[in-house]
Amino acid sequence: MIRQNKSIKNFWMIFFGVIAALAIATAVVMGVMYQMKFERMTMSQISDENVYKVSQENNYKRSLYLACDSMKNLDANLGKIAVSNDVAHQTQMLTNVIIHANAVNQNLSNLPIEDSNNLVACQTFVNQTQDYATYLLGKLSKGDKLTADERIALNNLDNVATRLYDFLQAYADSDAGMFITNGNGMNNVGALSDSLNEVDENAFTYEKLIYDGPFSESVEEKVLKVDHKISHDMGSKIVSELFGEARFVDEINNKGVLYVYEVEEGRVMLTASGKVAQYETYNEAQGETNVDCDKCIEIAEEFCQKLGYDVKGVWVSKTQDFVTYVNCATVIDDVIVYPDLIKVAVDSATGEVVGMEAKAYLINHKDWNVSFGETSQEDAAKAISDNLNVTNVAKALIEKNGKYYACYEFQSEMGDRQYYVYVDSVTGQEVELFKVIENTEGYTVM
Repeated sequence: MIRQNKSIKNFWMIFFGVIAALAIATAVVMGVMYQMKFERMTMSQISDENVYKVSQENNYKRSLYLACDSMKNLDANLGKIAVSNDVAHQTQMLTNVIIHANAVNQNLSNLPIEDSNNLVACQTFVNQTQDYATYLLGKLSKGDKLTADERIALNNLDNVATRLYDFLQAYADSDAGMFITNGNGMNNVGALSDSLNEVDENAFTYEKLIYDGPFSESVEEKVLKVDHKISHDMGSKIVSELFGEARFVDEINNKGVLYVYEVEEGRVMLTASGKVAQYETYNEAQGETNVDCDKCIEIAEEFCQKLGYDVKGVWVSKTQDFVTYVNCATVIDDVIVYPDLIKVAVDSATGEVVGMEAKAYLINHKDWNVSFGETSQEDAAKAISDNLNVTNVAKALIEKNGKYYACYEFQSEMGDRQYYVYVDSVTGQEVELFKVIENTEGYTVM
């Protein structure tokens, strides 16, 4: 009876959680989470000067980009569920699948796409994925576990989501990504309908998503620390010594005070305490790749040392634009301290640093006391799904929901998919899981 009451309680908690999630999906996912990204988008230009058509085109583009984002998140969560062994994580990610599947259909319905077999197949896939996630949530609420067949089904759904995301993103990034192209207003459906019809129907076949590394977006709601405040002139001297003659431009007050300086080939942001928070050059990387990843890591580490940051390169992703992005972090006794993250962009043609961002380090850094639990690496590995092939193991200090965990980091693969799984050294349970998504920006860890 106690088990039954607990199961009923868990079921209703998850049930109402899903209902609440669906109720706020459109408002939160479509309205808030992507607002900043949408504002940074470069909208397609329309030859017709009609203001209404321009506005309508921008609305279509907004829906298209939001559909891309939601499909990418759907892809990422499906892949993570398939290899997760933690019920709490599985529950959270299945809920995310429901939210993002709903958002995909909402945004596709806002686009002027002609009815076609492939459009119906796409919508059917999204709906069935949402239904399957709801079914699995019900199982977990009763204390059951995912079976091997259900993991295979999730992986197959993930394969379809990946293909659909690749298609939508490629279309959005292409010159064809317009909807009002010849002055016919809303009666013209652009090229998306034709492109969708050209998608191989096998893309929808399934059985019953960096340049950023792990934890790179963990400081969004935090504020830069200021232990003392220097003058603008003192900041100019600091920047000049590091980057050449500097000119003060502006002071920014947004989650901390930053001084902005122009230098000969770029811009530097300095904290009010005198530490370099961000650097970017105006030169575009071009030419041939002459500097390998190991050398880029060395260059990034030396650059950080020059700025007063004692960090090591821990994650690398090479983009298509001759830039290697190196994620650096504090390392204590071979433990990667992910809260102290610094991102450095290195021109792989010239070996010059063309960008750097250290806000996470500046916000989080302190005298860390890293203490591992009694769980051995061998015991921690038992929490890893049998479907994953572990390629590298490291120790890491991570932050999740305001708490710090000393973990084993299992870099893993399943086919051509790459994952990072973090297992708590105290409890031996999975704490966090990331899937590496390849897109036009390089590799993103989600």
